[in-house]
Amino acid sequence: MDRPTVYTQEQGRSVDFLFAQRATMIGLGKLAQAAFGSNAVVRGLAVTPNSPAALNVLVAIGEIYSVQQVDATPWGALPADVTDFIVKQGLNMAVQTISTPAPTTSGFSINYLIEAQYQDQDTNAAVLPYYNSTNPQIPLNGQGGSGAPQSTQRQGVCVIQAKAGVAAATGTQVTPTVDSGWTALAVVTVANGATTVTAGNISVPAGVPQVTSLLQMMQTESTNYALDTSATPNQINIALTPPIASYTDGMQLNFRAANNSSNAVNINAGPGNISLSGAAGALQSGEIVAGGYYTAVYQSNTGAAVLVGQGAGAEQVNPPTQPKHAAQFAQIGNMKSAISVNANTTLTASQTGSYVQISSGSGLTVTLPPAVAGAAFPIYNNTNATHTLKGNGSQVINNGSGNANTYTILPWAAIWVASDGASYSIISGAGDVLLTTNGWERKPSGLIECWAQGTTNGSGTVTITLPITFPNSQLIGMVCGQNGAAVAACVTIQSLTTSQVIVNAVNGSASPISGLQVNIRALGK
Repeated sequence: MDRPTVYTQEQGRSVDFLFAQRATMIGLGKLAQAAFGSNAVVRGLAVTPNSPAALNVLVAIGEIYSVQQVDATPWGALPADVTDFIVKQGLNMAVQTISTPAPTTSGFSINYLIEAQYQDQDTNAAVLPYYNSTNPQIPLNGQGGSGAPQSTQRQGVCVIQAKAGVAAATGTQVTPTVDSGWTALAVVTVANGATTVTAGNISVPAGVPQVTSLLQMMQTESTNYALDTSATPNQINIALTPPIASYTDGMQLNFRAANNSSNAVNINAGPGNISLSGAAGALQSGEIVAGGYYTAVYQSNTGAAVLVGQGAGAEQVNPPTQPKHAAQFAQIGNMKSAISVNANTTLTASQTGSYVQISSGSGLTVTLPPAVAGAAFPIYNNTNATHTLKGNGSQVINNGSGNANTYTILPWAAIWVASDGASYSIISGAGDVLLTTNGWERKPSGLIECWAQGTTNGSGTVTITLPITFPNSQLIGMVCGQNGAAVAACVTIQSLTTSQVIVNAVNGSASPISGLQVNIRALGK
C-alpha cells in the first residue's frame, strides 16, 4: 500500500493529505476484491414491509461492494484516476422507505424491482476560507474570494431505487430487468386495490449476491452451496455467493435439487451450462432426487462436473477391478426376479441377472440387451421346442466354437450367458442334455451328440428321427446292430441329415434283415 513521504520543516501540501487517503482506499479496495471477487455483492439491505404496513417497503442498513474507477472526477487537489479500478464500499447508513403504489386498473398487478448501485457523491458543501496573500490576517471567502461553496466530503453511497414493471393482469405481470450497473435486492408485487405490502408480497430473486460475515460464509458454505432454483427436470440452476465468473479445476458445487432427473443432467452455477455426470458416465433416471443434497466437482480436462457425493438417489460406481470394490448393478442385476417368456422378447439392461424361463411357444426369439461388462442371464427352455437367443443389433454370441449373432436353445436346455462388454458368451450349459433311450447332449464347445434306436423293416431298412435337430449341420454317424442269435453281416448308414438317419442291414448273402434292432450315434453342431 502506498504512503506519502513528508519531511521535517517541509511546507505542507494538500495533495499529501489526499494522497494518503486515496492510497488507504486503494489498499482496502484491493483487500475487498481479494475477499469478494470482482462481481458486485451486498451485505444487509434486507427488504421488509413497513410497520405499520403501507404501500411502501423498508430497505435496511447495509452496504454494496462494487468495482469502480478510483476517482472518476478530480478530488480536491488530486486529479481524476479513471485508469485504475478497485472495489469500493457504498454505505446505506439509515433505513430507507421506498414507495410501491398499487396499479389503478382492476384485476391488474405490478412488480417492482428493488435495486442498488454504488455512487461517489461530493457532499457537505461549505464556503471555505482560503489564504489571502494580500492580507494574510483576513482569509478569503471561497476559492479566490469567490464566496462559492465547495464540497468537503466525497462519500461512497449505496443508492437504492424501485424500478416499476408494466402493470398487467394478475399472474401475467413481468418483473423488469436489472438496470446496467445496478444489483437486484428484491421483487415487490402489488395488486390493484391493495393498501399494504406484506411479507408475502416480497421475494428475493435467484442470484442476489448477498453476503454475511466471512466467518458466517465459511460456516454456512454459501460460497459453494445454494438451492437449485430450476423448474425444469434435468436442469440445475444455482447462484453462489459471491457469484463466480468462471469454472476452475477442482471447484466444488454443493446444492439441494429441486427436481427428479429422468435423463442426462446439466448444471449452471453462473458462468453457463455444463454437463453433470456420475462416476461412470452421464446421469440416468432417478440419480437426482428432488430435495436431495449433492456435491459435484468441476473437471477442467472434461469441461464438466462430476458427482462425488449425494444424499439421495442411486449412486454410480466405476466397474470394479479388485475384490473389495463395489460392483455395478449391471454386473449383479435382479438376481431375485424371474421373467417368463411366451412370445418374442427383448430383454433390457434393468433385467440383467434375472432368471429367464421360456415357458411356452415354438421358435421364439429372445434378444439380449446391449452388452455391458459383467452382465449375465440364466436361461431355461422349459419346452420341447427349439428357440433362438439373439445378440443386440449386430453383437455376437460366442458358443465356444465360434461367434454368431444367434444361438439355438435346445429343448429343455439350461444355459448361462454372460458379457465381457463387447459381446456375450455361453459360459455353461447345465442341463443341456436329454438322458433317455433316444437322447442327446450338447457340449460346451457346441458339439451335439445324439443316440437312438430303431428296428429294420422287411426291406432291411429303418429311418430313425434324431431326438434333436442339429441347428447348423451334421458331422458324422455310427451304427451297430444286434438281435439275439441273429447276427447281421453288415449294418450301414445309408443317409445322415440334420434331423434323421437311414440305416440298411443285410446278411452274408446280401439279403435284407428285418426285425433287427440297430443303435445309432450321430454328431453334429
